Amino acid sequence: MRKCLSLAARFGLAAACLAYALWGVDFHRLGQALAGFPAWAMLLYAVTVLASALAPGLRLRFLAGDRISPAGGVRACLLGLGVNNVLPARLGEVAKAAYLCREAGLSLGQSLEAVFWERFFDLSALLVLGIAVAALLGQGLLLYPLLAIVGGGWAFLALLRLRPAAAHACLRLVPGERLKLFAGEMLTLFEGRLRAGFLLRLAAWTALCWTGFILTFAVGLTSIGGRPADPTMILTVFAVTTLGFALPAAPGGMGVYEASAVLALGWFGVDRDQAFALGLTMHMLQYIPITLAGMGVLAVSGLSLADLRRRAQTPGL
Repeated sequence: MRKCLSLAARFGLAAACLAYALWGVDFHRLGQALAGFPAWAMLLYAVTVLASALAPGLRLRFLAGDRISPAGGVRACLLGLGVNNVLPARLGEVAKAAYLCREAGLSLGQSLEAVFWERFFDLSALLVLGIAVAALLGQGLLLYPLLAIVGGGWAFLALLRLRPAAAHACLRLVPGERLKLFAGEMLTLFEGRLRAGFLLRLAAWTALCWTGFILTFAVGLTSIGGRPADPTMILTVFAVTTLGFALPAAPGGMGVYEASAVLALGWFGVDRDQAFALGLTMHMLQYIPITLAGMGVLAVSGLSLADLRRRAQTPGL
């Protein structure tokens, strides 16, 4: 019952966002806008989207202690993104951890620890970008939930570094002995990483990844949409659409991405027809190549979608 309610809420949010994005859109003009996008620009953007997985793959290799090849790191990232595009509940992170277990010989705890650091630093980067964009626009972007999550995470990591006994005492709140043991293993792994050298190197890798994401987005916005290369507009639209992706909605951010693009592009005078057409096109050119690449990795990995669902329901995963 709870699962059904969760799915209904996710798809309800996606439907509401899609309704907002399409509100007042002239479908004749929308069709003209979609037909007017140059094919070469769409192909360039699709290729650039796939290439943007290189830096995250190398970062994942760093997090795995170089126990996976650069190509293996890229495949793991594509697998995670592809699975997230077709399954709810961020099962792509489970897929990535399972792939690391197989390809890098890591334990389940080590694999999930690598995925945690990757996702946590991505959320931290998104928060920094959101604050920067809010400052540029002179208005808030409703960053309080993200600030609470990221700030709470950093506060707990600080507690683990400075008062490890107090942090481990929180394990008493974890239900079930098996889950408690697994959580204790994860805390021990986190504690071993809390060194300035590791955090600074991970921050540098994350900055490289997000620079690539922003440049990729800029390629799509300027070449497909013909928008000017305005850093404020690029950063703002990128930040808002990425924040939309962070919402727990339908797989692949369907509906949410388009609504976010319409909202952000509207701040820069782009009408709803053009904004929706551009948001939809860029979303599909992200979604389709990444999903196909991720499913290709899944097909040769020995894993399956059913296996990933089972792993996600296993206590301690």
